[in-house]
Amino acid sequence: MIPSFDFTMIEHLFPDYLTATEKGRLLLALEQFKDAYTKGKWSGRIYSHFYTQTAYEYFLQGDLIREIRYPDWNNEGKVFERTYTDAIILSNTCDLDLSNIRKAHKQVVLAPIIEMQQYIEAISNEQGVEDMITSIKAQTTSNILYLPPNHTNGKDYICHLDKAFWFPTEELHSYLSDIEQTRIASLDYFGYYLFLVKLSYHFCRLPEEKQR
Repeated sequence: MIPSFDFTMIEHLFPDYLTATEKGRLLLALEQFKDAYTKGKWSGRIYSHFYTQTAYEYFLQGDLIREIRYPDWNNEGKVFERTYTDAIILSNTCDLDLSNIRKAHKQVVLAPIIEMQQYIEAISNEQGVEDMITSIKAQTTSNILYLPPNHTNGKDYICHLDKAFWFPTEELHSYLSDIEQTRIASLDYFGYYLFLVKLSYHFCRLPEEKQR
């Protein structure tokens, strides 16, 4: 059985350049998260410092963006269909900069996000729906990142990390001219490091005690 995600591991990844104040904010957020999860209750307050209200003029790793062209799999027809999706940027911020000269040009990697309410409606007929929702909001589902309500539209989302796709970096730059409308939100420290840990845990899990 695959172990569930343990959010407390994030504390061991704080970089040296963070100030004592910034580390304190992260630790406070972690303590809120730990207390709420231990008591088996859901509270929005555990996600303090998840988004920043700083309006950067460029895209950042972890940015939520609107209406990116996306190859959506049609399971009935067994084909990919061209559609649009809101998405989160998985690529490093430096890799999104076209002025960052390198021998091999890098494309941007994203993962689709959907509104939590849409996901709930889609799984409403499945067994154990309440447990699934609780697990997602508690961040214990390894392949799903829960994104709490943000300050721009008040909506919460989920991201399926196992549905990542690539998109031309040059095309993403065409969105910069209207970035205030294109970007839904940017992550603050707690949101960003939780995002990194979930990303690392999903793709880079240490070997398990099973031969597969």
